Amino acid sequence: MKRDVRIERTYPFPPDRVWRALTEPATLGRWFMENDLRPELGHAFTFRMKPQRGWDGITHCEVIELEPLRRIAFTYRGEATGEKALRCAGVGDERALAAGKGVFTSLDTVLRFTLAAKGDGTRLVMEHQGFVGFKQVIVSFIMGAGWKHSVLPRLGPVLEAMGR
Repeated sequence: MKRDVRIERTYPFPPDRVWRALTEPATLGRWFMENDLRPELGHAFTFRMKPQRGWDGITHCEVIELEPLRRIAFTYRGEATGEKALRCAGVGDERALAAGKGVFTSLDTVLRFTLAAKGDGTRLVMEHQGFVGFKQVIVSFIMGAGWKHSVLPRLGPVLEAMGR
């Protein structure tokens, strides 16, 4: 059993602006998580958030693909319960959180962002790959909802503010 998450968005901004939002640590931190990313092949770094129930707040990463202004991919590893994924996706229902608490898993996935010019803007493809096994497939649905409804919607306003 395996599942990947793939989401496409088009932004009315040039690829270099979107690239900066993906690779400049301070800007990336404004819409995603605090980090110490350097866009260098082989660079190990972490994403960090305040620890929460079911998660220590740290995701361990390493840049594994890099084509400036076009593609960046990194490993995305950590341990958490389904409760953490539900909270990150904005789910606060106590019954759902209680069910998610029992879904503990270690993630060893890949997160990839690919950019392509599209007219006057940029098409961004986000792929979160490598959810293997029943528990991880469940987590992939939760994380996919979080990417779609919580995380990526914060990118547009950050891109807009970068032009000011």
